Amino acid sequence: QILRVSHPKALYKETENGTVKRDNIPKRVKLFGKELGQVFLHPASSLFSVSEFETGWVCYSDIMKTSKIMVRAASMVPCYSVLIFGGKIEVRHEQGVLVVDEWAKFKAPAKIAILVREMRQLVNKLLSLKVENPRLDISASELVDVLLKILTTDGV
Repeated sequence: QILRVSHPKALYKETENGTVKRDNIPKRVKLFGKELGQVFLHPASSLFSVSEFETGWVCYSDIMKTSKIMVRAASMVPCYSVLIFGGKIEVRHEQGVLVVDEWAKFKAPAKIAILVREMRQLVNKLLSLKVENPRLDISASELVDVLLKILTTDGV
């Protein structure tokens, strides 16, 4: 349940000190779902007045269909959360991209793409072990430490 954010083309204005970028207008930011197409933020959403989505991705928990498809409960998410916890991942070495669920595309050199794919496999194994044994303490795992660092810094 992720949405891709499409920011409008940047606009600039002249000032005494030169040209500066204008702030986006929230209504000009567009959101797209893989199967839903364009969706709109509900006025009650905490993201309704946001004009800049730093990561370019939003996850949501519920949608409403009126005359438009509206999303109310939504949060910005880091790119790496989509890469690690999203759907099927495909590495396209020749294009330098990672594709999640045949839809969400991320530019990545082959080395990074392979590291992401390998980390994802390790996370899946760790989560499977936790499901099999709910009392298993995974908090001390080095993998969990690395994962937390990647998600909180978005890989920077």
